[in-house]
Amino acid sequence: KVSGGDTVRISVEHFMEPGWHIYWLNPGDSGTPPQIEWNLPSGFKVTDLEWPVPQKIPTGPLTNYGYEEHAGLLQNLTIPERIGDEPFTLEAEVNLLVCHEICIPENHDVSISFNNASGGAGEAIAAAERKLPLNKDWPAIFYEQGNNLVFQVTAQDTSGLTDVSQINFFPEDWGAADNNADATLEIIDGGFTVTQKRGERDLVKIPQLPIVLSYQDTNNETKALRLTAQLAPPDLALVAPPIADNNQSTAPVSVKLFQALFFALLGGLILNLMPCVFPVLSMKALSLVGLQAKEEQKARHYGLSYTAGILVSFAIIGGALIALKSGGAQIGWGFQLQNPVIIIFLTYLIFILGLNLAGLFDFSGRFGNAGQKLAGQAGNRGAFFTGVLATLVATPCTAPFMGAAMGFALTQPAYISLLVFLMLGFGLALPYLALCFIPSLRTKLPRPGRWMETFRQLLAFPMFITAAWLIWVLSQQINSLSVFCILLSLIGIVFIVWLIQNIPAKEKSTARVLCIILIIISAIFIVTTTFSAANNNNDDIRSHMEIGQQSWEEFTPQRLDSLLNTTDTPIFVNMTAAWCITCKVNEKVALSTENAKRIFEEHNIQYLKGDWTNQNPDITAYLNAFNRQGVPLYVFYGPRDEQSKKRPEPVLLPQILTPGLVEKTILENS
Repeated sequence: KVSGGDTVRISVEHFMEPGWHIYWLNPGDSGTPPQIEWNLPSGFKVTDLEWPVPQKIPTGPLTNYGYEEHAGLLQNLTIPERIGDEPFTLEAEVNLLVCHEICIPENHDVSISFNNASGGAGEAIAAAERKLPLNKDWPAIFYEQGNNLVFQVTAQDTSGLTDVSQINFFPEDWGAADNNADATLEIIDGGFTVTQKRGERDLVKIPQLPIVLSYQDTNNETKALRLTAQLAPPDLALVAPPIADNNQSTAPVSVKLFQALFFALLGGLILNLMPCVFPVLSMKALSLVGLQAKEEQKARHYGLSYTAGILVSFAIIGGALIALKSGGAQIGWGFQLQNPVIIIFLTYLIFILGLNLAGLFDFSGRFGNAGQKLAGQAGNRGAFFTGVLATLVATPCTAPFMGAAMGFALTQPAYISLLVFLMLGFGLALPYLALCFIPSLRTKLPRPGRWMETFRQLLAFPMFITAAWLIWVLSQQINSLSVFCILLSLIGIVFIVWLIQNIPAKEKSTARVLCIILIIISAIFIVTTTFSAANNNNDDIRSHMEIGQQSWEEFTPQRLDSLLNTTDTPIFVNMTAAWCITCKVNEKVALSTENAKRIFEEHNIQYLKGDWTNQNPDITAYLNAFNRQGVPLYVFYGPRDEQSKKRPEPVLLPQILTPGLVEKTILENS
């Protein structure tokens, strides 16, 4: 019997036939939870459903969370003051999915009567309450570590959790954990941690995560706790194990905004020295040599246009990266070079620019005003598109200081992330901008002369080398036939240039020339857009030792976990990509030398290499665990201690390696 103003417990009871089940709040890999829609008169209020502890229900390769045989879903009902002692009835509509070998959606109308002669509901409600998890307000955080979701709880009394052989971990948000994986419990000082393989969702998008833990306590009784954890903020450095950094020029895992902006500026400045970018910067510097003092305003306009091209490009790349990360994509810095179409476009652009620098043709005459939009031209538009080109060719490179800045940027709100990207672009633009605005700097450049044409032609060869390197990157992503078609299409470009220069305008109409050009360009387009992006032949090659290089194994989270937990030997992890020039230089000068091989052999180091040339969620997750958004990444795990059987903290190496640095890291931490 109830009266106005009372708050009472109600339960909607579900009874299933043997073998059939319904679903929990988070149904797991498939299914949908029950929904109860009350048709309440004005003044009545009902709370959210309270869910009893679920069980794991394997269904083929999937694992679902739900209930078999019986489940009571509890709620609190508040009755308005105006209600007296007269009987009344409330109705609800229940929608649920009931599954066995097949799933059947069901719809039921239910009702509950108050203040009548019937009774007996109290026992059912008490039974349902006994199946609820015990709510605990213990402080808790969660974070991603490697490929795992870690739930860390601060608790004074963990006596009931001692020697737990099996614990079930039920996150209330879908996708936070791998439902097929088992959870592990570790008692630590001041609390405990629960670890389970992470799911497909981006944990950054789950700021608060309620979970249910069920287990058998030391008295062999089934217990369940419900806790709510907050996403660990980046400045707590909980996204990865504590890292010992052996080079002061490398930023720590946790940085503040002003540090991230400063690192981004320095990283952008250093990008100008990278082999892809330096020819572009030199090409624009040449355009300033012949300027007179009276043309200062023109120089400033060039600098501003060049800077605008870079900033716009970085804003587009940064915005795309932020948007894709927000949507759950596992990507990082240089992600666009994981797309073969982008690499093909860059190959054509750089190859054509190389032909122009070599003097084979000029963006004038028969090419008309369209050539003014390309990077080799003078003028503000040329400077703008040169900035765009500089950005495109800089993306395969990761300069010192960039890693920490990018890692910080992609864990912040969008406007802060974009600010860091723009600062990186400003650093890239700064040298040329300084030349344009400070006349005294231009006086340091050599005087105009015939050397300028020679130097201009010389710059064509780094462009051709870059185009050849891009084709090699393509060979890691597409099949060999497609690579051959790309090479043929480059020859076709040279043929177009030769054709235009050698057919007299009086004998051949412009329309005929344009027709030939369109036919060839169309053929190139058809060939290069119908290739297969998968190259199965190369997968086996990348999984084994490359000729002349250090012996290594392919990185997988499972292999790393196995080495960390079952061996005492040190481990060196190298995250690289075919399009990462910095990675290749480091491997050549520091990791593939005879001295490096000797040190690795003497200390019995297990060498794991992860190839991020194409998208790989496992490698992206590992990078994120160290707050990095791109390659290279080098991590050294020292050997386990003989007595404690624990490994020391992993060491994060700088992004620019030297042979002495690698040797020093191994000797000091082995």
